Amino acid sequence: MIKVNLEKCSRVIALAALTAGLTLGTVSTVSAGTLDDLRKQGYATVAVANEPPYSDVKGDGYVTGAAPDVARAVMKKLGVPELRASLVGYGAMIPALMARRVDMATSGLYIKPKRCESIIYSEPDLCGAEAFAVKKGNPFNIMTYEDIGNNKAVTMTTCAGCAEEAYAYERGVTKEQIKIMADPMSGIKMLQQGRVDVFALSGLGTVDLLEKANDPDLEIVMPVKGVPMGCAGAAFNSDDDDFRDAYDKALAELKSSGEFAKIIEPYGFSAAATLAVKRDDFCPGN
Repeated sequence: MIKVNLEKCSRVIALAALTAGLTLGTVSTVSAGTLDDLRKQGYATVAVANEPPYSDVKGDGYVTGAAPDVARAVMKKLGVPELRASLVGYGAMIPALMARRVDMATSGLYIKPKRCESIIYSEPDLCGAEAFAVKKGNPFNIMTYEDIGNNKAVTMTTCAGCAEEAYAYERGVTKEQIKIMADPMSGIKMLQQGRVDVFALSGLGTVDLLEKANDPDLEIVMPVKGVPMGCAGAAFNSDDDDFRDAYDKALAELKSSGEFAKIIEPYGFSAAATLAVKRDDFCPGN
């Protein structure tokens, strides 16, 4: 398993907090991070969020989840036996990669054209539908982001820098309608308390949260209509083409052997859905 240093994660990156609207952990600056460097030092430093089933930080600091498990299997193939994880919000992952505070990010960071202007991705490793959580009976009949945008009395929550925030803005939801959550479970609590009308996140992440909340007064809307299936990949500094290409080769081997499916399907992800898409479908030329 991957272990995250919770003491380090208690420090605050002021810039990241301003950018992401979150209090985030910090990591020490890493070296330029070629694959040879990582093999010599015996580990890679990776940014992870805490959004099961993509990634899941346990109470003792260990990190599991589909994305870290895939990355660990790939990196072992590449001769890097250990991953050292740092808890980083989605909105701060790209700055962390660009500043080389981490070697890679592996936590369900969706492949998006705007993100591809700053970082590079592996081939897709996890794909899934989007979802809303709403009060039982869906009182505002929210099925799309457009439904939120068309009713200014409706408010929603999601995380800063998440794909869902961009989906909302692109479809007419105003800044005033969005209340940024500190973390996914706090977002569910905002919905339970009536502080927002809609909770927006990945489909499997929302399913996991509702199972944990076990609240009969909440229900799920999935898939969200008008939103494409989201696909994530491991993310790298834009100068690490060789590292990314080697990662892609090992990931392809993992997929073709059947081991990839064995890793992600217990978490609820579809290997077939991931195998049906390519990075170029989302970011041509990345």
